[in-house]
Amino acid sequence: MIKITSLALLAAAYLCSSAWAGMGGKTDLMKAQPVFEREKGANFRFEGFVGERIKNNQRNWLLTAPLSNPSMLQMFRDRDKPQSRDLLPWSGEFAGKYLISAVQGYRITKDRQLRDFLRGFVAELISTQAEDGYLGVWPNESRLFKPGPWDLWSVYHVMLGLYLWSEETGDEAALKACLKSADLICKMALDEGKRTIEADSYEMNQSCIHIFTLLYEKTGNERYLRMAKEIEKDWQTPPSGDYIRTALAGKAFYQCPKPRWESLPGLQAIGELYYITGDEKYRTAFINLWKSIAKYDRHNTGGFSSGEQAVGNPYDPGAIETCCTVAWMALTVDMLRLTGDSRAADELELTFFNGGIGAQDMNGRWWTYNTPMDGVRRASAHDIVFQAMPGSPELNCCSCNAPRILGCLSDWAVMKSDDGVVLNYYGESVFEVPIGSSGRVKIAQKTDYPRDGYIRLIITPDSQRQFALRLRIPCWSKKTVVKLNKEPIKDVTSGTYLVIERTWKQGDEVEIEFDMSPRFWVKEPESEKKASIYLGPILMAYDQRYDVYEPHNLPAIQPKSKVEKAPDWVYMSPPMMLRRFSTTDGRKITLCDFASAGMGGNKYVSWLNVEGLKPVPFDIDSPFRGAE
Repeated sequence: MIKITSLALLAAAYLCSSAWAGMGGKTDLMKAQPVFEREKGANFRFEGFVGERIKNNQRNWLLTAPLSNPSMLQMFRDRDKPQSRDLLPWSGEFAGKYLISAVQGYRITKDRQLRDFLRGFVAELISTQAEDGYLGVWPNESRLFKPGPWDLWSVYHVMLGLYLWSEETGDEAALKACLKSADLICKMALDEGKRTIEADSYEMNQSCIHIFTLLYEKTGNERYLRMAKEIEKDWQTPPSGDYIRTALAGKAFYQCPKPRWESLPGLQAIGELYYITGDEKYRTAFINLWKSIAKYDRHNTGGFSSGEQAVGNPYDPGAIETCCTVAWMALTVDMLRLTGDSRAADELELTFFNGGIGAQDMNGRWWTYNTPMDGVRRASAHDIVFQAMPGSPELNCCSCNAPRILGCLSDWAVMKSDDGVVLNYYGESVFEVPIGSSGRVKIAQKTDYPRDGYIRLIITPDSQRQFALRLRIPCWSKKTVVKLNKEPIKDVTSGTYLVIERTWKQGDEVEIEFDMSPRFWVKEPESEKKASIYLGPILMAYDQRYDVYEPHNLPAIQPKSKVEKAPDWVYMSPPMMLRRFSTTDGRKITLCDFASAGMGGNKYVSWLNVEGLKPVPFDIDSPFRGAE
């Protein structure tokens, strides 16, 4: 029996049911559950250029960063010594951000060398924990609730890294250290009356609410939920962020009192509070905030923030900080978990293939601080060198955090629903995921996507298995053809999941052909006559490395021109894709994928001269403002 349906939006989070056992923390404590969840038992093999990026990230950063930048851990050991080290308010976050990204990287590669390296890193980190549970870098007079340092923020990242490591490996010592740190904060707040507003740097320090929601879900310890609720109260005390009331009043995230990117882990906690309490206000507030960021502050590159915060203008030229984009992706993963809305996965794909891996040196040696829509690509070690320390030249917030762009593929590439498998990522790969209580299924993708739109899925269960396979149909693919074992499937709808429910057997194949016709996001105001061009999920850009025109004096592109494949780049560091477009005066212009633009040091532009198009306003059903 085959059952095929197409869903625009799955139901709001399911109420607790036995089918969801094991998908979160203690399900008996939860009043609601995610629609989709990370498939914890999945094995991944990413191939092609994404696979190379992942390998380079592990080889040239994850396995070397703490060794090349020993201050990452040494600053913890030095906290009670006479200080000769100049600490920034957020310096204590570096170890935690590194560990979070490394755990996510390990989920993907399952590499023994990386596992052993991280085991040693975690052991060293735990060894620096004070007797009372403190796990930061500041002396007594500056810790946690004291104003000045972003200490609660920094300790949050360390705790989250330890929590994720314990979840992935079962390391009880890591979980114990995380809980000991949480207990210290709870003691100071719940027993001694300290409040997060005393620590100032409100959006940073109050974002520690996120780890307390996760720890409550994990342990059922009511003190962690009480701590989260106290921080929620502090949100309502000016000048804190007041996120929930702002969202429920119909305002956008940029209109919150604290619209900097560091607020986003707090927004993630709002989603977790929905699962814990079942209170619809949390779900509504989370969705409203997420949609407002997508509408007003997510750029054409998929990156988030202008000058490190939301400003309500996706064309603002302020720095698009890589840490901000990482936080946006984490928030969007939670939107996907909460709603099952395929358009959240579309957003993840847009960000990943453009502003995401566009922030990475293709050899994995460095990441950017700012990946602008138009401009140049600089290493974070150059742009924010003030964060480095003697003997640790690459140490900064973005270099430690940015590998999560690759690592979070483990969160969203393939997920599980209550009745089967959800495939969000398209690209050359092999995923092996659990089915039922003891089965497994392998999903291999034979494709050159995103260079073209054809994908062949080979489905190989260990034996015949009944389950639903959800295939993401991107909102930008207006005409999608899907075949199951050569038989066409009808009523395939963009911006939804195509759900194929059947008994799968070895050798089953699904073929997908996406519509890769050019799409145009017209920049406002219209008088500028600028537009961004997309082929599938890929934003195209002009880089003088591949053509002769000056970036500030480009010929106008004919929007109805036929797209041609440009000759392959025969030199070192080739782009992922090159395409030629016709101009209105009869010439040709070569464009490359955005993630490859600027890699040779040239200036690039993604807002191009395109005439004859009208702006299309943002709509959740047309989030890329696509004019055709």
